[in-house]
This record gives sequence, C-alpha cells and structure tokens, in this order.
Amino acid sequence: MPSMIEISNLTHIYGEQRKALDDLSFSVEQGEIVGLLGPNGAGKSTTVKLITGILKPSSGSVKIHSYEVSKNLSKIRQLIGFMPQETALYQDLTAQESLVYHAHLYGVPETEVDSRVASMLEIAGLTNRKDDLVKTYSGGMKRRLALVRSILHDSKLVILDEMSLGVDVQSRNLIWNQVRKMRDEGRTVLFCTNYMDESEALADRVIIIDNGKLVAEGTPNDLKREYVGEYLIEVLVENMDSALGAEWLAGELKLEVEKVSAPLDGGPRTAWIRSQSGHSDLPIVIERLTKRNLRVKQASLREPSLGDVFLTITGSKLRD
Repeated sequence: MPSMIEISNLTHIYGEQRKALDDLSFSVEQGEIVGLLGPNGAGKSTTVKLITGILKPSSGSVKIHSYEVSKNLSKIRQLIGFMPQETALYQDLTAQESLVYHAHLYGVPETEVDSRVASMLEIAGLTNRKDDLVKTYSGGMKRRLALVRSILHDSKLVILDEMSLGVDVQSRNLIWNQVRKMRDEGRTVLFCTNYMDESEALADRVIIIDNGKLVAEGTPNDLKREYVGEYLIEVLVENMDSALGAEWLAGELKLEVEKVSAPLDGGPRTAWIRSQSGHSDLPIVIERLTKRNLRVKQASLREPSLGDVFLTITGSKLRD
C-alpha cells in the first residue's frame, strides 16, 4: 500500500536567499494522524503549501497517493481537504450556502449535494444556525464549519492548520473527536499546531522540523523517552551554583541535569533533571543536594510532556 504523503529531498527557496526547506524528507501512511510541529519560521506553512500545490518546490518531490503533486494538481485537489489557519469562509453567505457552493466547486454529484450538506451541518453542530450568515458566528463555529468543509467532498487526506486556534472548549472537543473519527473512517490527517497537548492527544506520530530540516519523528511516547526520559525531576534550590555538577548528583543513577535557571533577582534556582529510572530517584536527589548544604525549597517529579520534548529539541529562545 503506497504512502498517502511522500516527501523526498524537498528544498524550497524564496527569492534568491531565504531557504525555507532544506532537503526535507518524510512520509505519512494512509490512516495515520500525524502532527507537524516546529517553531515559528521552521517551514511548516511552506511544507503545507507544497503538499497542496500552492507552491512548486525549488527541488525534490511531493507525492500524494503516488501522484506527483506538480504534475497532477486536479487529481490531488480531489484527494485533499484543507482547513487553513485563516478559515477563508465567505462572511456574507449562510453556512448552508457556503457548503453548497463548495460542494459544486469540488464536483460533488448534484443528487448528493443536499444530503452531504445536511450531514456536514449536523457534524458541525450548526443545523439550527444553517440559515445565519457566517459573519454572525463565533470563532468556534467558524472553525467547525471550516473543518466539515474539508471533508465535504469525501477527501482522503485532510490537512488542518491550527485546527483549534481561538476556539472554546466545547468546539475544541468536537473538532478533536471529529479528527479521530476521520482516522476511523480511513482518512489520513496531517495537522500543524502550536498546542503540544493537541499533538499528544491526537497524533499517532509526530514530525518535528526546524530551520527547514527534519529534526525528530516518532510517536509522542517514543520521543518523550528518547529526548527527556521516563520522568522529569524539578527542584527549587537556594544557594545553588548555575553550573550544577551532574557527576556528583547523578552518581550511579541514570540522571542528566538538563538545565539550571538563573533568576535575575538572585533568588532560588530551579534545576530540571532527566531521570530514566523512576520515582525512587527523587528522594536520592534531595538527599544529595542537602548533603552539599543546598536548601531544597520545592521538589516534584512528573512524566514529561511533548512540550518538554519540543523545547529540548528546538530550544526555548523566541522565534520571529
């Protein structure tokens, strides 16, 4: 069975200088939910534009269901449903009018238009508001309408850019449940998000890119184990040097001092310590710190999150 998305040695340069993608390669299998993550400017939007045929690559190839995108645009656009970050809805149409328009645009058979539109409105929870203008909708309602528009023509690949940006909890829950249902129906979903909990909740696999390159991929749990560890210990310690020595602290334990904060006010420092061996490490860490006459004000141990992975791989510095 061919991959739904196959990206090979993809490079894209804007103008003569800015390289947005640099020899990027990855694949997405049919029936997967995959999260595409990366800091601002990493190349996520460019990747999506190349997959959907909005841009042509400087070099390399993009295939959807074995079709080369640049050579089969009409076929590709029948396969893809796309929800952009800007919902791109016609504000002066009603929800029903908007879906009917897009049904005709995507070639939905005339005999099926009414039933499909009715089904999409029900999925989006908008049946009772179908005759209201889109401009009267809340942000969550607009996102739900944009979501069902992406599957109106029975798309096999759904690409979602910031699917739950600015929505209420109820709308977010509906969108997440619908994404899971898409996978259950055999669709492939690729989504871009800045919400790490969204990736953790939905993604079968995560692809992280930075500076246009692939830097990590795997299941959320595999990435957490590889880049952070089984557990993350956080200790708030007084009179601790910023160069906390890992050797005396770790000893024979599977510990690694990830970083130590340097507060501007000279107050207590926080150390983030990766642990591969589990809960028993916490009291040992506290004991070793106190033996060095370091006062532990607070200590906690938790399972790492995908956010911890993301910061470990891409760093914590702000990007523009």
